[in-house]
Amino acid sequence: DHELVARLFGRLSAESVYRRFFSPISRPDQLIASVLRTDHHDREAVAATDRGEVVAVAQYVRLAGSREADLAIVVADEWQRQGIGTRLVAALAERARAEGITAFAVDIQGDNFGALRLLKRVTPDIHLAFSGGVGEGRIPL
Repeated sequence: DHELVARLFGRLSAESVYRRFFSPISRPDQLIASVLRTDHHDREAVAATDRGEVVAVAQYVRLAGSREADLAIVVADEWQRQGIGTRLVAALAERARAEGITAFAVDIQGDNFGALRLLKRVTPDIHLAFSGGVGEGRIPL
């Protein structure tokens, strides 16, 4: 699994890396370990694959002592705008609800139009509060 996620991250364009991580990846092994560190309660991840390669990952991490979890999604460049992110969020939301999570918290760059479209598909009336070009919002589950 480590190698598959590493290959996904390695295929991402500099823009996709920035959109997902808000900075270049300086310690890829730590990021990969974070994606793979799941307990199926407070931390969960789902992936989309094509011919044995991971092409997208969505994950949540429950906020300490909360019924909310941070949501993160990354989709390989060549697979973006095909609905994969939306399907992964739906699958992850189902698992999160089963674990008592009631909402996903999201941080998104204001000019990340692809991710903004995804959020609007998932939660049409989502409201993002922007500060410094980054929107913070909540997706009720």
